[in-house]
Amino acid sequence: KQWYQRRVRGYGFALNKGEFRDSLLLRYGMELPHLPDSCACGEAYTINHALNCHVGGFIIIRHNTVRDLLAGYLSNVCANVEVEPRLQAIEGEEFGTRSALTGENSRPDIKARGIYRPGQHAFFDVKVLNPNSASYAKLTTEKVYTNAERAKRALYNDRIQHIERGTFTPLIFSVTGGIGPEAKTFIRILCQKIAHKSQQDYSNVSNFVKCKISFAIRRMVLLCIRGTRTKKNNNIVNEDDFEFGCFESRLI
Repeated sequence: KQWYQRRVRGYGFALNKGEFRDSLLLRYGMELPHLPDSCACGEAYTINHALNCHVGGFIIIRHNTVRDLLAGYLSNVCANVEVEPRLQAIEGEEFGTRSALTGENSRPDIKARGIYRPGQHAFFDVKVLNPNSASYAKLTTEKVYTNAERAKRALYNDRIQHIERGTFTPLIFSVTGGIGPEAKTFIRILCQKIAHKSQQDYSNVSNFVKCKISFAIRRMVLLCIRGTRTKKNNNIVNEDDFEFGCFESRLI
């Protein structure tokens, strides 16, 4: 039993007692204990609010966790994998969609060479959404995913196709464990390539990768709910220059 627990923890599939309890309560739609009455942003504290509130930076951490996990798996089977790659500059080109990003600092989440075609760059952008948000109340779950994919394509697809001569895939996940249609196709192709390269059974690779994604999102959901949110205190002295601070304080 101890050996099994060590192996499970090593693969990242172990939850502590509190995480396991909260996960069960969330799964069955039950109330979580010991939640604050109000958020640091001033709003009433609810599960939905915690999953959407940007105070504390947990939404960014949630996104980056999934992005880095997928980039890591891509690096096993693709060359030139890069997180937040810089796109080539626009020099008078025009695009069919008005919402296309044209700024010099516009960057998708991941670039990888050869995942779909040999030698071709593929670009990906990740979104982890909360389908229970009020803005999605009148939409079916399928429509939530397809709308999010369409919005991502409107931002990046034309620029990547016409300037980078690559492909763009929006990777949409939900905090409830769902996966968008295009992300499902991507994960299937990714797992096929990993299975082929490692000479392992596809079903085992697919189950493992999907479970890693699920656990990563679950942990970030719990972080959003249980993490401590505080507003930035602008009165705190800037201590970025430690050498200057030591000199001014006569510590050296």
